[in-house]
Amino acid sequence: MESTNGYIYSTSYLPTEKGGADVTSKNFDKNEYATSRVSEKYETYQDFLYRTQLRRRLSSTGENSGDSSTTASGSTYGEHDGSEGRAESEASSDIHDRKVMESLISDVEKQKVETFFKGLKTQVFVSNSLANLYTKISTDTDWQLKYTGIPVVILDFGEARARDKRKIQIALAERGTCFMLWSDKIDNLSSYKVESPSFHTMRYSNDHTMEVGFSFDTTVAAQAMWSHIEQLVACPENISLSTPGKKKKKKEKKEKPPILPPKSHISQPCCFQHITSVDKEDTERYYSLQELLPRSVPMLNQQIPNN
Repeated sequence: MESTNGYIYSTSYLPTEKGGADVTSKNFDKNEYATSRVSEKYETYQDFLYRTQLRRRLSSTGENSGDSSTTASGSTYGEHDGSEGRAESEASSDIHDRKVMESLISDVEKQKVETFFKGLKTQVFVSNSLANLYTKISTDTDWQLKYTGIPVVILDFGEARARDKRKIQIALAERGTCFMLWSDKIDNLSSYKVESPSFHTMRYSNDHTMEVGFSFDTTVAAQAMWSHIEQLVACPENISLSTPGKKKKKKEKKEKPPILPPKSHISQPCCFQHITSVDKEDTERYYSLQELLPRSVPMLNQQIPNN
């Protein structure tokens, strides 16, 4: 301890400087913690942006048509390096899985489509996923997208009074309304074949210079479709080919039909189930209601005056 001019100085004040250093260290730790929290929130927000980016629903027609990771601008996820690339890759995988689930056709939807197309002496096969329909003529270099819908294969046995010819028909049904967007028959000149695991082609029956392509959203649905068509085409009668040595069936004499009961003995419809319905509010939602239906006549919407 020292004494100068009546004042006493002591080294007991030195710990106070050490305590000040501790306060500075704590402030530095708080700043570093705040910076790390802001960085984590920024990375989480960037990940959220990548997860909510919209992509094209249409799949490609090449070998990798089952992979729809291409964005609307043409770039693909996972092109960047580092943590951003990993975040984008995870977001791309999540969006791809969600798109695959949306493109699958549920059992209820399949029942609606089957009921819409089924008739007397017919067999209907409904695909398990959506598909894009493309067309290409000899002068085209690229495929032209026409419709998106549910592929359907109808086998008509030709045993109904209104349909006496056996044939295979392939159609594209609109999802939601079940309306037929496109249809054609499969015969010996259709040349239905598999170009890639999820892309099939065939020749248009009215113009064999035109090719029609089906790009399925899943390879499993494409394989199931091909297996079913291959089984049907294996029967010559289904594709308008006559087998040698086949004799025509002799027409049997028709017996007199039984007397029908009077209308008073017929009950009202029972066990009725309404499975599909559309109204005016669905016009903006479905393509068929916008383009395939006749335009409404203005006079029909006006009230008829009473005389």
